[in-house]
Amino acid sequence: MEKPAGATRTTGDTPAPGDVGSLLALARGMLRLVGAVRRATGAKLPTAIMYLVLGTLGEGASILLLVPILQTAGAAGGETLPLPDLPFLGGADALAIGLEPLLLALVGLVALQAWFARRRATYFADLLQRFSNDIRASLFRAVADARWDALARMRIGSIEFALTGEIERLNQSVFAVLGMLQSLVGLLLLLGLSAAVSPGMTLLALACGAAALAAMGPFRRASSIFGAAVARRRTDQFGIVTGFLRGLKTARSMNEEPRHVAAFEESLARTRAEAVAHSRRLATGNGLFRVGLAAGAVLFVWIGLEVAGLTVGALLVMLLVLVRVAPRFLALQAQASLFLANETAYGDVRAHLARLETVRERARDAGTRPVPRPRREILVDHVSYHHAQGGESRETPPGLSDVTIRLPVGEAVAVIGASGAGKSTLADIVTGLIAPATGALRIDGEAVASDQARAWRERIAYVPQETALRHGTIRENLLAGAPEADDSRLLRALQDAAAADFVRALPDGLDSPVGDAGTLLSGGERQRIALARALLREPDLLVLDEATSALDWESQARVGAALRALRGRTTILTIAHRPSMAAFADRVYTLDAGRVVEEGTPTDLARDAQSRYARMLAHETGGVG
Repeated sequence: MEKPAGATRTTGDTPAPGDVGSLLALARGMLRLVGAVRRATGAKLPTAIMYLVLGTLGEGASILLLVPILQTAGAAGGETLPLPDLPFLGGADALAIGLEPLLLALVGLVALQAWFARRRATYFADLLQRFSNDIRASLFRAVADARWDALARMRIGSIEFALTGEIERLNQSVFAVLGMLQSLVGLLLLLGLSAAVSPGMTLLALACGAAALAAMGPFRRASSIFGAAVARRRTDQFGIVTGFLRGLKTARSMNEEPRHVAAFEESLARTRAEAVAHSRRLATGNGLFRVGLAAGAVLFVWIGLEVAGLTVGALLVMLLVLVRVAPRFLALQAQASLFLANETAYGDVRAHLARLETVRERARDAGTRPVPRPRREILVDHVSYHHAQGGESRETPPGLSDVTIRLPVGEAVAVIGASGAGKSTLADIVTGLIAPATGALRIDGEAVASDQARAWRERIAYVPQETALRHGTIRENLLAGAPEADDSRLLRALQDAAAADFVRALPDGLDSPVGDAGTLLSGGERQRIALARALLREPDLLVLDEATSALDWESQARVGAALRALRGRTTILTIAHRPSMAAFADRVYTLDAGRVVEEGTPTDLARDAQSRYARMLAHETGGVG
């Protein structure tokens, strides 16, 4: 099975095998992600940390307020009680607080905390969305800016999953990091309060909690392994679903649905088994962690009373604080497991970004040089091109070898040949999607440089063999080629593409839905809509890459007539495997194994019985039926 792109994390993000799950590795992973959030959100991260600190201070204040409430409520024979030993509340010997004001203060403090928690939750939601949107947009831009020849070799399904599922996992890891930061801030504050009563006993409590966290290392390692497995399973499931939906009609017509369903259910079953096993491990680890904390609490009480000689009152205050410390250690372990289970998403997304960065065509804001409108000819000048084979360096058959083709402005040129002859490679070079290894694409004698490829594509329209229509209406798909076009212009383009009649016959006309990827239209109807959309651009060069392959002979004849009418206004390059589609052209080139083997006018080539064009034409008109 092909390894998903991005599944291998970059070296800087990959911990050593024995390091995964350690507290040091956990800290490094947190710092990497915190750095990424800071770069994406700027000043919002320090503000978020301030929210964490203030929220924890409010919680600490509510705990401190319980102490005088308990002392006041338990005082015998009076409603007030001096509080000489609580420096946190003023430390004045004369301080005397009534029970009712203290209770009202507690309610007010809790109400203030609730209001603050609402603001904090809203702020964190905005922070998470900004971060995920920034990462998602960066990845999408990287795909848009990548060279076509590199994209064509990538597993697109893994990029689609990175843009969707991996970003959601990344959000989970950021959420876990924020939770850990909050727990750590709370721990520091609460341990500080405890240290004011007994520094030694506070150190003992801290040591017990740290030891319990360190002992959970194997369970955190299991979470990291589980996270990597989840990413693989979800990538596989995404590939199965997208492959099935894209080929749904074929699968349905050949009764292949059970095979796809079985593959999907098998992947789901493996995911379920792994998830159940991971939940079992987590439950075991959490149980042991709780037992360890309970044992530490018992030891703490015994040492406090029997060894340290704390008074019952001092021990009560410490327990009041430490009873809030234990959940913080539990939360740290749970959040660390959540973080490690989703941490691989950040490495995967970074790997995709790094890979796409190395194949960037050119930055969109890099000052693309304009390309003048062709006045005389577009020339494919002694062009050669070799297709890469997965990055291997061995020799590969040439896609094109010393090909020269002239496209005089305003004329129609056809390139024909069998499958694999190099026709689509030629179309990719003419449209500036790939750069030739040798030779050049020239406009009126001037070579189109790499920094002019985008500007050149502004002057062309391209209709591929496999038409991709957007989910929407016919009007919306046509307006993608010319957003400002009115109905009369849309109908004129449909007429030129031999599509006006079938569109008028639809109940809603231009506003008829096309379905997802155009599934509500026939293959020929989709191609004619795509041709009309291309004509709306009013291009200097119209490239038809097998664009009429799905048309019946009558529609093809109408399209051919419409293309003949465009001669003199638009330069046309049509790529075809049927010679009849080249009959309207001014000149025909025949490709074989990446080389031009013949050229001439359709009439001259048809008269030469030994020409490949004549033999292909005879085979098409009389040999197949």
